[in-house]
Amino acid sequence: MSIKYLYGAEDNAPSIAEEGEYPATIRDAEEKTSKAGNSMIEIVWLLESGATIYDYLVFSPKTAYKIDQFLSAIGIAPEKGKELEIVAGALEGKRAYIDVVIEPANKDEDTGKVIWPEKNKVANYVCDKGVPPSEPF
Repeated sequence: MSIKYLYGAEDNAPSIAEEGEYPATIRDAEEKTSKAGNSMIEIVWLLESGATIYDYLVFSPKTAYKIDQFLSAIGIAPEKGKELEIVAGALEGKRAYIDVVIEPANKDEDTGKVIWPEKNKVANYVCDKGVPPSEPF
């Protein structure tokens, strides 16, 4: 078996979006376990530009506010105090407005070698727009 690969192609570099607020679609959602042992959903957001942003919903008391904000932004927040069962795969295709920032590259302090390049990160899920954007791209 062989795999064809185009070395050095311009498209091989990750697409970085400028900081700002964007409508986004959940392309992938997968249940995982965090390093601390908490339940987690890894989400891949897709922007209209084609940029993808990895996001992590970690289920712990410290991050409950983020889960609430996420659920409100995608339009599935239940009544306050009501329990909700979240299935990662059911999140795929859901849309929301997200506030995107650029996280700087992480470099080794001693050598200056890049451990990972700059990347986009979801700073907030925007809930004050009312309903999530409905037009998929």
